[in-house]
Amino acid sequence: MVDLTPFWISIKVAVSSTIIVFFIGIIVARWLYSRHGLVARLLESIIVLPIVLPPTVMGFILLIVFSPKSPVGQFFSHVLHIPVVFTMTGAIIASIIVSFPLMYQHTVQGFRGIDKKMLNTARTMGASENKIFTQLILPLSKRSILSGVMMSFARGIGEFGATLMVAGYIPNKTNTLPLEIYFLVEQGKENQAWLWVLVLVAFAITIIGTINVLNKDRYLEGD
Repeated sequence: MVDLTPFWISIKVAVSSTIIVFFIGIIVARWLYSRHGLVARLLESIIVLPIVLPPTVMGFILLIVFSPKSPVGQFFSHVLHIPVVFTMTGAIIASIIVSFPLMYQHTVQGFRGIDKKMLNTARTMGASENKIFTQLILPLSKRSILSGVMMSFARGIGEFGATLMVAGYIPNKTNTLPLEIYFLVEQGKENQAWLWVLVLVAFAITIIGTINVLNKDRYLEGD
C-alpha cells in the first residue's frame, strides 16, 4: 500500500503558504501598484529575488536567519515557541518565500491593467480609496489574483531546494513530495518515485491548463 504521508504533508505546506501569500500579496500589491519611484523599484527587485536566486541559496539564507542562535530564530523559539529549522514550520516558511513573488507579480499586474480613467472617475464621484479598491480594483483583478493563487500553490507543492535546507528530510514530518522523490531515487526505488512524479506532472498540467483557460476567457471578453 502506498504511503500517502508525503502527499498530505505537501498539501498542508502548500495550502498554508498559499493562504498567507494570498493576503500578503494583495496588501503589498495594493501599496506598490501605483508607485514608480526608486524605493518602489528597489522593493520590487527584492520581492522577485527568490525567482532569480537558486532555491538552495534562499534555503541557506533562511537557515541562517531562523537558526536557533540568531535573534529571529530565538524569537520564534523562545517567545513564540515555534521552532523553525527542521520542522513543518520551516517548510511552510520556505514555501512562502519562494511562492510570494508569483502571487505578487500576478496581482500587481492585474491592478496595473485596470483603466485609470475609470478609477479617477470613481474618485471624482466621491468614492473613497478603500471603496475603489474593494469594489473596483479587486473584482476587476479577480482572474489575475486567481492565477497568482494557483501559481503560488503549484510552487509550494513543487518546492525542493529551500525546503531541504531549512526543514530537512524527516520522514512523516517534513518529507514533502519533491523531497520524497529525491530520496526514493537515492534509495533505488524508482518505481515508487515514478508514482509521485506522475502525480506532480498531472497536477502541473492541470494548473497550467486552468490558467491558460482563464487568460483566454479574459482575452475574449476584453477583460
